[in-house]
Amino acid sequence: MENYIKVSRDVFAPIMELVKIGLFRDEKDALAGIIREQAKNKIWYYGGKISELKRRYRVDFPEFKKIIEERKDDEVFEEWDDFIRWESYEEALKYWTDVEARV
Repeated sequence: MENYIKVSRDVFAPIMELVKIGLFRDEKDALAGIIREQAKNKIWYYGGKISELKRRYRVDFPEFKKIIEERKDDEVFEEWDDFIRWESYEEALKYWTDVEARV
C-alpha cells in the first residue's frame, strides 16, 4: 500500500516542468533526482569541512575526540568549539550518506 500526500499544483509545477522538458522520466524520478543531488552536495560540503579539521589537527574524528576527552590540563576552548562543530559535521555527513543510499 502506498502513502500519498496532497501537494498544491503551485508547488508541484516546477517538478512537472522538469519532466515535461525531458530531464526526468516522471515526477517520482524528478523528486528522487533532486533529493540525490541535494544529498551529493551536502556530502561534498560536510566532507570538505571534515577534511579541513583533519588537516588542522592531523587526526581523524575518533582520535580527536579521544584527545579532547582525555585531556587533564586546562581546556582549550577553540578545540572544544572545533570538537562540537566536527561532531555535527560527522553526524550530518552520515545522515546525508544514508539519504543518498535510500533514494
